[in-house]
Amino acid sequence: MKIVFWNCNDGFQKKYSKLDEISADLCIVAECRDINNDKFTTFRETHKNIMYLKQDGDIKGLLIYSNKDKFTKQDWNDYNMDYYLPICFQDKKILCVWTKHGYIEDLCTYTQLHMNDLKDTIIIGDFNSSVIWDKKHGRRTHSFFNHLMNGVNHISAYHTQTGEQFGKETQPTFFLHRNELQPYHIDYSYVPENDGYHLEIGNREFLDYSDHLPLILDINNDLKD
Repeated sequence: MKIVFWNCNDGFQKKYSKLDEISADLCIVAECRDINNDKFTTFRETHKNIMYLKQDGDIKGLLIYSNKDKFTKQDWNDYNMDYYLPICFQDKKILCVWTKHGYIEDLCTYTQLHMNDLKDTIIIGDFNSSVIWDKKHGRRTHSFFNHLMNGVNHISAYHTQTGEQFGKETQPTFFLHRNELQPYHIDYSYVPENDGYHLEIGNREFLDYSDHLPLILDINNDLKD
């Protein structure tokens, strides 16, 4: 199973063909405008199994789609936190995340409220977070989130695969104002530690389309890192 997550930085109706080049089984897109708009007519005609979440008052939301298989939304209480969208796809539970509001503090709270649900769930998305900003967030920090993940036997795919420390990542996922001199690692995937996986970060060509690079996660029992 190949999953791709990408914060498209708006204008997805002009960019989805670039994401299609990855040929993922499941695509998760943050900062996407309402797909019911006429600008998305071609997208809707050429893609299927589409789910879109946008809260009242927001211009952009979270889009999920697959041309390979159907998926279903899981009935988890969001406790009025945005944007957390749990689904089941190919017999795997996946929590799609875009922490537009509340950032890491909401993510920690959401996680604590769903510890049992998360035990066999892949988590992937734009966390807008790094341990380098821990001091700004009191007790609900990225380091605390990592502690919570340890409690459900989850690992960060990137950090386990590369052996790099949190806050010292050599591969950024985000470039402020698309400036390659302002790199940050703020997009993540956490997977159950017994899952076979391989994670890639999309190439710099995506900076022509967004300030984020996509995460490309392969889940396969034959893959062991």
